[in-house]
Amino acid sequence: MAISFVRTRKIEELALGLIESAGFKKTPIDIKKIASSLGVSVMPYDFGNEMSGVLVLNNDVGTIGYNKDHSEQRSRFTIAHELGHYILHRKNHNDVFVDKDFIVMYRRRNDRNYTQIELIQEQEANAFAAAILMPEHLIECEVRNNNFYSELSELQLIDKLAKTFRVSSPAMTFRLHNLSILS
Repeated sequence: MAISFVRTRKIEELALGLIESAGFKKTPIDIKKIASSLGVSVMPYDFGNEMSGVLVLNNDVGTIGYNKDHSEQRSRFTIAHELGHYILHRKNHNDVFVDKDFIVMYRRRNDRNYTQIELIQEQEANAFAAAILMPEHLIECEVRNNNFYSELSELQLIDKLAKTFRVSSPAMTFRLHNLSILS
């Protein structure tokens, strides 16, 4: 089961609202600054290879832990993903969101380790991370204002945009496909 178009648009609007309130008009989006502005602490942890990130809620106060050994691009997406859980899924009580394989889960729908509700929450957190790190209007501006992009192959375009937005090439590929910028 995938998240609905209406829910996806709502997530896009929430992300855009946070970007605008933080005053970001160009890339890359400082996801740690946005988290901090919401009162969410962000800290690196030694999770080994088992975990990408975690959101711990204690009386509605959030702390995001991310794997200190992951690349900057993956860490940024992890932080944005966990912030997505904070924005979309917290319920004013103590809770923990542990994400071991959220990037893989975005592509797999039937994982026996997750309930249907958890799968939807993971998809929503990924949609939020993509929307806040790679805002549609900034991608469109970047492509429109740089004529040389038309001379690039699809892979070169993806790599260039991924570097500009400080995300991974796979994350940018998904985003461009989801926005119908790539077919």
